[in-house]
Amino acid sequence: MHSRPLFNRIALPLAVLTFYFLVPVSANDAPVGALLGVMVGVVSLVAVTATVVSEVRRSEKRLKPIHLLVAFELVLVIFAFGYYVVAIQHPGEFEGLHTRLDALYFSMATMSTVGYGDIHAAGQLSRLLVTVQMVFNLIFVATLVGLFQNRLRRQGAA
Repeated sequence: MHSRPLFNRIALPLAVLTFYFLVPVSANDAPVGALLGVMVGVVSLVAVTATVVSEVRRSEKRLKPIHLLVAFELVLVIFAFGYYVVAIQHPGEFEGLHTRLDALYFSMATMSTVGYGDIHAAGQLSRLLVTVQMVFNLIFVATLVGLFQNRLRRQGAA
């Protein structure tokens, strides 16, 4: 029974990254071909769904650090995917964003509030998307701090 959660902790992040890097966005952007990319995308989504359902059904319903890391990765990849789609479909919205890795890098820089400046939002749509990620970051960090405070209070009361 203990190997299943370990498998889930490895399978979910790998499925998310596989989906991100291989699912085609357009006919010109199919890293492994459109049909294979869609098939890998579907398999990745099924793996993500199965893993999430498995974690929800587990008898322990407590929030664990791995859940926060997976949530972080999902949000990171969702925003990266959005940035990439905008960059491909609306050239000029982003300066310096040309590849999926660029988009993942930019999403991570935004999420971590580093902002090197080598990639930046230039158009209104891209600025709106980045603003949404910034708002999400604030809510995510505030929630994380609240969870840690509650945990510390429970440990102090015990």
